[in-house]
Amino acid sequence: MNTNTFEHLRQIRDKFGPGIFGKIAQKLLALAFYEAGFHHVVERGVQGVDVDAAMEDTSRYTLEVKTTGGQSVPISRENIGALKDRAEDGYTPLLAVLRMQMFEDWLFAAVPLRQLQPGSVALNRLRSYRLTELEAFIRPKFEQIVDEHWSGVLARGEHYLIQILGDKSREH
Repeated sequence: MNTNTFEHLRQIRDKFGPGIFGKIAQKLLALAFYEAGFHHVVERGVQGVDVDAAMEDTSRYTLEVKTTGGQSVPISRENIGALKDRAEDGYTPLLAVLRMQMFEDWLFAAVPLRQLQPGSVALNRLRSYRLTELEAFIRPKFEQIVDEHWSGVLARGEHYLIQILGDKSREH
């Protein structure tokens, strides 16, 4: 991601802490899917998989969203179960990981669910399952969304994005 986007995200993380930052990043990613032309986007703040995104042409993804400053992310039994449930509905299950380091971007990994085990998953292990075309498609939209909304997020936090996502879902 570009340096401005990284700086905006760093300011948000520093203000709200890593836990809330993860929820904010998830909502920003959902908005980026809307911006990329996905007509059906569902962001779940609590139960189930984090984000569903579908296009009319049958591109259907279900994402478990993680943020980290390190080299791995935790995956729970519940995360895996939620991905399996959505995969049964025809969605491609993805781990969407944002490593908060300069010049890092979202990593979308279509890891075969039978290979996922609860515990810590190394980012290097995910790289061979990357959907680089989807990453390249979403990256500029994510940067645009962050740059457009970061001041609103800093002022009002997660509630600001809940309102924006509600407006978007009513439009579609």
